[in-house]
Amino acid sequence: MPKTSSGPKRARRVRCIADANVLLPLLTEGHAHRAPAAGWWDGCDDGGVGLSLPVRVALLRLLSNGRVMGSSVLRPAQAWNAVQSLIDDPRIETLEQVPAAHGKLWYDNVARREPSPDLWTDAWLAALAQAHDCEMVTFDRGFRSFSRLKLRLLEPRG
Repeated sequence: MPKTSSGPKRARRVRCIADANVLLPLLTEGHAHRAPAAGWWDGCDDGGVGLSLPVRVALLRLLSNGRVMGSSVLRPAQAWNAVQSLIDDPRIETLEQVPAAHGKLWYDNVARREPSPDLWTDAWLAALAQAHDCEMVTFDRGFRSFSRLKLRLLEPRG
């Protein structure tokens, strides 16, 4: 699925932040969400998809987890190479720094909330999208709870 780049990447305006649940199917043959994820991915512009460190770590963890991947589990070096293939794709812009507004937005996304298992990471990713004034792309309906978030919910095909 990755396309190749003809030269070095230049920073461009990120149009969306991709969740791990959207990128994992692109790296996994036979994944139930592969078709809708690929449909979205094929329409992305070069430099338009922001890839954060927490999503990269989540992808590495998932790709090398036998309970998630079954017999397709990847060894750590293979998982690293799979994630690197995404980073090398010209549609991806790696986000190594967060904008100054991120911290306040993150706090605003968790204040007055009840504890939940995915609150911290989801709130962090939502704040990243908010700080970049771009869409959060995910299959996770839990992101609807974040106000002022531009959200693109992909629909699983079933």
